[in-house]
Amino acid sequence: MRLALQIVALAVGLPLQVLVVAALLRGPWRRFPLVLAFSGVELISSLVQAPGAIEAMGGFHSPGLPYWVTYWIGGVITQLLLYAVVISLLYQAADRLRSARIIRVLLILAACLVAGGTLLAHYDSTVRPGLWLTPWFRDLNFVCALMDIVLWTSLLATRDRDRQLLLLSGGLGVQFAGTSIGESLRQLAMRSRSVPLARTGSFIIVFANLFRFYTWWRALRQGQAETKAPINLQAVRQRDSSL
Repeated sequence: MRLALQIVALAVGLPLQVLVVAALLRGPWRRFPLVLAFSGVELISSLVQAPGAIEAMGGFHSPGLPYWVTYWIGGVITQLLLYAVVISLLYQAADRLRSARIIRVLLILAACLVAGGTLLAHYDSTVRPGLWLTPWFRDLNFVCALMDIVLWTSLLATRDRDRQLLLLSGGLGVQFAGTSIGESLRQLAMRSRSVPLARTGSFIIVFANLFRFYTWWRALRQGQAETKAPINLQAVRQRDSSL
């Protein structure tokens, strides 16, 4: 079951990740450069780790040290980029506020202090990296979820809503919520030794990630259509005036 879920996640997730990167490269990357960096690193990490993940889930043999090195290094890079993506989306949403400059400075300072403070709180050079990286990732995800809620509510409160930002933040919100629920179910499954509960948690996490990929792809495609529409309208006007 674990192997089947991993194969489905890769079979559906990798094409969606490619579509997200391709949509960004067609123009929206200029507005969302950190989203492109995060999506690109995430895609490369998925491709590199896919063989080892299939071997581990299938029980063929345990992956070696190179897999775990790439796993944790990729995890640190993607986690920090995801953190930066949420901050950048909030940074853009602050354009509509009067004191935008002050809010942006405070936002960046607070984000750096939280990331550095939680890292110092969990770092322990005497144990394996996974034992202190895992709680650090958890704390960063929790902060990202809070910032995404603030972003979502602020966008909904404005009259002239940025639909592209709404979709991007909405996809992140579903992923954060799904990951939290899935991890909670996995922890309960470890205590009660319930295989169905653990599988349910894994399914929720996979579904939340796939939903975020799809939502981001739709949001970026919509941004392309909106930027192309004025150009087409101008061409029509020029054609009509020449007749």
